[in-house]
Amino acid sequence: MTNPAIIGAAIRSKRIALGLTQQQLADMAKLSRQALNGIEHGGVNATLTSLSQLLDVLGLSLDVNDPEVAREAMGKPTRALWMAAKGANVSYSGALTPEELEQALATGQAPVEYRPHIAQVLDEAPLQLVTKVVAEVAARQQRKPAEIWKNVRSLAKSLMATRGGLWA
Repeated sequence: MTNPAIIGAAIRSKRIALGLTQQQLADMAKLSRQALNGIEHGGVNATLTSLSQLLDVLGLSLDVNDPEVAREAMGKPTRALWMAAKGANVSYSGALTPEELEQALATGQAPVEYRPHIAQVLDEAPLQLVTKVVAEVAARQQRKPAEIWKNVRSLAKSLMATRGGLWA
């Protein structure tokens, strides 16, 4: 996700390049000058509507990119399973492999020796990584991500990995 200060700096730079004052741009985008100033300095969390209006007036766009798509386009394999398995091995004996993690998520069954590892992934791995792992398992297993998420919830329940009720 792009930092609000980076977006604000891009808006400010384009405004200046176009020879507009803050007041002129604010009027064109139907915002207050104070709101625009806050956005330009990264101190105001703008709504998508406000950003859309500003970007439209300036002829800018905000792109949403999936880095995994770019990795695949360059012929590089996804590595979410590897990263999650590697992170789960830090404090337990025996190493969980990416293949074993994939099998657990694909079946909803955790081998006894890897239950703590898998619970660690579900409870403590960054959510962005868990999301990527689910996508990677679904792609490798040629299944829908919803099926893998169902298995995640089943595993979480059996392993008592609640993550504050997220997996309920």
